[in-house]
Amino acid sequence: MDLRQLRYFVGIVQAGSLSRAADQLHVAQSAISHHLARLESELERQLVTRGPKGIQLTEAGSVLYQHAEAILRHVESAKQDAMSAPNVPSGHVSIGFPVVLEGILSFELFTRVRALYPQIQLHISAANGWLLRERLANGRLDIAVLLAGQPERGLAIEPLLEEELFYVTADLDASPVRIAEAAQSPLLLAGPGSNCRHFVQEAFGKYGLTVTPVAEIDALRTLLRAIASGIGNGIQPWSALYEGDWRVTLNCRRFADAKLVRPVALCFSEVGQMSPAVEAVAVTLKLLVHELIENGTWQGVSLIDAPAGKLSQSAGPPLSPLEME
Repeated sequence: MDLRQLRYFVGIVQAGSLSRAADQLHVAQSAISHHLARLESELERQLVTRGPKGIQLTEAGSVLYQHAEAILRHVESAKQDAMSAPNVPSGHVSIGFPVVLEGILSFELFTRVRALYPQIQLHISAANGWLLRERLANGRLDIAVLLAGQPERGLAIEPLLEEELFYVTADLDASPVRIAEAAQSPLLLAGPGSNCRHFVQEAFGKYGLTVTPVAEIDALRTLLRAIASGIGNGIQPWSALYEGDWRVTLNCRRFADAKLVRPVALCFSEVGQMSPAVEAVAVTLKLLVHELIENGTWQGVSLIDAPAGKLSQSAGPPLSPLEME
C-alpha cells in the first residue's frame, strides 16, 4: 500500500465512478482500475461495488476511506509546514582570519554563530594573507578576512573597514610621533612576504623614507614580547594588541604627520557557492564588526560605508597606554 494507491482510492470514492476519477486525476481509467485491484488484493477485501448509480463502498472500503482521507490530509499538512518553515542555515562553514585580527574577531564570532545557528559547524583558522588566499581559491575556506582593497582575480571582495597603523612602543611617551623619527628608530617588522611589511615600506616610501628592520618576526606574540622588552618598536594596528594573555604595557602612538590606513575586506571565492550557512556567518561577522566599532571596543578603525568620523576613533586622543591581560 502506498500513497498513490490511497490517493486514487479516495479519488474514486469522491468522484463516484472510475471514469470520473480518471478524468479528475488526469490518469488513464485502466491505471485507476489496476491500482484499485492491487489494493483489494493486498487487503484481501473488496472495497467497492459497482452498480447503476456508480460505486458503493463496502464495509472494509468505508473503514479504509476514513483512514486514507486522514493520511492524505496529514501528508499535505506536513508538506505545507515544511515548505513554509524558515530556511534554517546548517552545514559546515570555514572562515579564515589574518593572525593580527584573530584575537578581536574569531572567538566572539564563534560564540555568536553557535548561539544563533546551532546547526552550523564553524571552522576557524588564522594564517598569513597569502595562505588565506590560497585556501579560499582551492575551496578549503568559504570566507576569508583579507587586507585587501582592490578587486583580485578569482575573489569576490566586499570592503569592510579601514584600519589605522600605529607606532607601537614600550616607551612611556604616548604623544604622536613623526614618521621620520619612526623610520630612524630600531624597528621590528614581519618578513618580506608579509602584507603589513609591504604596506609599511610603501607608506614610508611615499615620504622618501626607507625601512630597515633590526629583526624580522612573523609570530605576533613573539613580536609584541620583543617590543615590550625594548629590543625595538613596531608598526601595528590596535587589534594586534587586543586580548594578549601576558601582562605588558605598550603605547600605540599615532603618526603626527602621516596617517597609515589599510583596507580590510570580506572575501569569497568567485566560483564558490554562497550557501545560506555561509551567508549567515558573513552577516553575523559584519554585525559583530559594526558593534565592536560602535561601542568603542575596536579602536583605530572605521567602517568604509560609514560617514567619516562617525564610527571611528582614528581622530581622537592617543590610545595608550594599553594594558594587555
